[in-house]
Amino acid sequence: MNNVTNILQTLLAHPILGPILPVAGAAIPMTLFLAYAGLNFMVFALQVTGVRTKRSAYDKAARQMASLALILGWLLLVVSRVYLFVSSDGYVPQSLLAAIVELSWGLFGFAVIASSVHFAVWRFLANHRGWHSLLAFLAGLNSLASIFAILGSLRMLVALELPNADQLSLGMLFNYTVFPSPLYYAAVLAIPLAMAVPAAAGIIWLVIRRKKDDFGRDYYNTITRFVARWGAMAWLPVIVLLGGVVYFELKPLLDSGTEITPMTWALLGSRVVPAFLSWICLLCVSRAALPMRFKPLAFLAFLLSMPAAYYVFEDATTFVF
Repeated sequence: MNNVTNILQTLLAHPILGPILPVAGAAIPMTLFLAYAGLNFMVFALQVTGVRTKRSAYDKAARQMASLALILGWLLLVVSRVYLFVSSDGYVPQSLLAAIVELSWGLFGFAVIASSVHFAVWRFLANHRGWHSLLAFLAGLNSLASIFAILGSLRMLVALELPNADQLSLGMLFNYTVFPSPLYYAAVLAIPLAMAVPAAAGIIWLVIRRKKDDFGRDYYNTITRFVARWGAMAWLPVIVLLGGVVYFELKPLLDSGTEITPMTWALLGSRVVPAFLSWICLLCVSRAALPMRFKPLAFLAFLLSMPAAYYVFEDATTFVF
């Protein structure tokens, strides 16, 4: 454990890696977490589309997306458990904080188990796809609940580092009377982002599985277009909400006549511009005649979704008293 700590301290002291690692360490897991949560709803949409159109291709695609959700879910569940074990010195066992953190992890585990059950009964419910799709929807609801539980736990863990941590109550930590505030930003953006982020991840997964699951070129072009269209539609409300966040951040500065520095513009732009570019990438893929040829845009869209995911984490762990 000491060796790991020493390595981390060395990396964080590096002039280049030091500023990047904390951001990447939050952005990557948060992006994967949001992708997992939203994938269950994409699976539900694919299964419903398959029932409506009576085309087996959508059921195959739903199974592929469900397998990705399963991999991400269990990976994140194990990694988060390791993280809690490593950081367990931050809270006292048997304390209220420890109980809330463990319950949040348990809720996430329940969501992953629900996804696993949905995947496990695929063959048994082959003739009851409507009921089977309902399981995917319920797994998605569990996943969304786990997002707020995990973000709440992270907020409480970060609060332990505050100078007045021993004086803070739950009402002060989750104070929604202050508006606008970062806490509101995180709460409002979490679900829309969970719907938008999985699209690029899903297309990347289709590229990875193409040789293993050889369903033909027409299949992959059709499903890639479906997934990209999902993402293009899902990013629109995210962009609007992010624009609202930028407005609320700028308004006090404009009202007070404060000079807005280039750094401030850059930080505010980093909220909206990557999301807008991610939408453009997926829109191009969705309108392409041969969308699989535009797979680099899907990789780019996934990378561009990370800033928005990071800001959800940052806003959820920022305090305004």
